[in-house]
Amino acid sequence: MIYFKLIAVMLFWAGGFIATRVAAQTFGPFTGAFLRYVLACALLVPMALRNAPGILRVDRRQLWRLCLLGFSGVFAYNYFFFNGLKLVPASHGALVVALNPAMVMLFSAWRYKEPVKGHRLVGMLLALAGVAFVISRGHPTRLLEGFEWGDAFMLGCPITWAVYTLVGREALRSSTPTEATTWASVTGAVMLLLFALFEEQPAAVPPEAWVSLAYLGIIGTVLAFIWFYEGVSLLGASRAAIFNNLIPVFTLILSVIILDEEVPSYTYAGAALVLTGVTMVNWKGWAGNATASSPGSEA
Repeated sequence: MIYFKLIAVMLFWAGGFIATRVAAQTFGPFTGAFLRYVLACALLVPMALRNAPGILRVDRRQLWRLCLLGFSGVFAYNYFFFNGLKLVPASHGALVVALNPAMVMLFSAWRYKEPVKGHRLVGMLLALAGVAFVISRGHPTRLLEGFEWGDAFMLGCPITWAVYTLVGREALRSSTPTEATTWASVTGAVMLLLFALFEEQPAAVPPEAWVSLAYLGIIGTVLAFIWFYEGVSLLGASRAAIFNNLIPVFTLILSVIILDEEVPSYTYAGAALVLTGVTMVNWKGWAGNATASSPGSEA
């Protein structure tokens, strides 16, 4: 049953790329992300207060870390995520975001002096090559010519994910995953609101935009979070994180079925490189050294 749940979580997070692509055509990045996390917090906060009664008792150092989680994993990540998916197809964006494990490894090597060698080094280079192939639209020698603003925004996602993960390693020494995710969601939502107040609001909102935000907040964040950590508790972070490799595959399928996107041949070639590289990076327990999941950042 737990394997079914983990596969479902990856499908939910893949659906998050589709839902964000739809919502981003109507809402600005701050407004869209804020509404998503208002819905998520409405469910997460009562759950956290019930299951983690000490959630409000944090010292100043831990509070700083938890707020930084909210900034990197909710505020900054969603700013890049919404802006990027407004400009590039969901299938394209999912492959760029698949760099998350490789970027975490790179940042961790810098921060904690952890060696990057062997199959992990090869995997990181393969993942980078795959993303370069996608960004250059199949012409790696003309990488800068094919680079667009949408690509720049999507590349911001792996970078902010890496920051979130490194901070999370420190925060989880004193907080449970539920506590850290709830604090990150609440503080991130407050930061998003401060900027959403100055963002131009749409005159009319189509029903599909509201449905997309509801999906992101309830299914893509809360339900996916609960099921993913069930998997982590039963299988361990390393084995559970391997399932993340399914996200680009599911996103490719959903983007064709739901959004009727035309997926060019270079995307499949890039996907093969990215998935091979990410699998090598995650192999033999690398994911166990990282935060298992951000609050909805996978989608």
